[in-house]
Parts: sequence; C-alpha cells; structure tokens
Amino acid sequence: MSSAKSLSLSGSHVEESFAGLDLDYFNGLAARFDRCSFDKIRIRQACFGAGVDDTEYVDCTFDGAHIGALSPGVARFERCTFRDSRLVKWLCDTVEFIDCVFTGRISETNFAGAISPMNARLVGRTVNRFEGNDFSDATLVWVGFRGGIDLLDQKLPTSGAFLVEDGDVVVPRMIALAEAWPESRAKVQVVSFLESLLFKLRNGQRHVLFTAATWAGKTYAGLDIYDRIVELAHLAST
Repeated sequence: MSSAKSLSLSGSHVEESFAGLDLDYFNGLAARFDRCSFDKIRIRQACFGAGVDDTEYVDCTFDGAHIGALSPGVARFERCTFRDSRLVKWLCDTVEFIDCVFTGRISETNFAGAISPMNARLVGRTVNRFEGNDFSDATLVWVGFRGGIDLLDQKLPTSGAFLVEDGDVVVPRMIALAEAWPESRAKVQVVSFLESLLFKLRNGQRHVLFTAATWAGKTYAGLDIYDRIVELAHLAST
C-alpha cells in the first residue's frame, strides 16, 4: 500500500490508517472518516471532497503530513490535528474547519468564511464554519483568512503575529501612511501588498493577521518589512 501513487475513497472509514503513504493524488468522494490516521502522509495534490457533498474528517490525525491542495473540494474537518505538518497551497473555498489543531508550517493558503457565488449554488450553502481552531504554535506564511472569518474565535500564533480587528478601516489608513514614505523598494513592496489586501477585504473580512514568517528575510535599506507593517498598523489603529 505504501507504494500507491493515487488513492480514491468513498463510503465510511472508521479507525483506518493511511499513515506514511506517498501519493501524487488523493480523492475523497462523499466519504466520512472517523478517527483515521493520515500521519506522515505525503500528498502532492489532494481533493478532500470531490463532488458537491461534504466529505467529513472527524477526530482524524494528519500529524507530520506534507500536503498540497490547490483544489481541496467540499470537505469538513472537525477536531482533527495537523501537528508538525506542512500544508502548502490550500485554496479552501468550500472547506470547513472546526476545533482543529495546527502546528508546523502553513504556506500560500487561503481559508474562507464566505463561499464564492458560483460554488455556493453548487454546494447549497453560502458560508463555511470556521470555529475554535488552534494556530497558536503554527508558522503562517502568506496565509489569508477571507470572507468573514472571526479570528477572535481562533487561537492565533503566540509570537511573530499581529492582529488588526478593523481591517476595513485600518488598512486604508496604513496605505495612506506608507504612501507618505520616501521612495524606496520597501515603500513599493508595502503599498502593493496593502492595496492587494484591501481588495481582498471587500468580501466581509474584518480581521487581518500579519505574520513575521511571511516577511522573513525581507529587508530593504536595513528596514525589516514586518516591523514596518506592524508600526503602520499601530499608527493607523490610534
């Protein structure tokens, strides 16, 4: 089984182990997984819920996993753990997370509260539940929370992160402050980033999380970009 390159599963799975698999593709189709182990699995492209019905993962473990999921499908993860995992490029338009625990590294990933209108017609709901998740020991790199996700209902990283509660108000002020800086590569980078962020906030997202890991190694003229962003957020919040 460990030599498999693709795996498609439907139906009910209880206390089964898929640990250690090395897969190019994984598909779950109208399935339910209870207390299953996906520990140390490697999946290059995962669709956790193919079709329009939720595939559910309840009390499952993905500890030590390395998973890419550009199209993760229609899925719900409830009380699952992703400890010491690497999650890369998950675009979660129709994925729900409830009381899950994340450590390790999450990169280039978007979590969504609101579902895009086209997908909402297909799946029969307009919002995803995103509640009580624990990111306190996770490293977040270019991770976006969109569509009305309440970050006050999640446990956020305990260091290297800065939360803005009124992003729709604060981010435009940050842009105005940054535009007053002298011309530099840092100014171009920060203004471009904030303008892109402001566009993404137009779908009802109020809370914004800035993380140091996103800007690791990004310094221009001796200025740390993350420090400058946090400074702008402080100034714009007062």
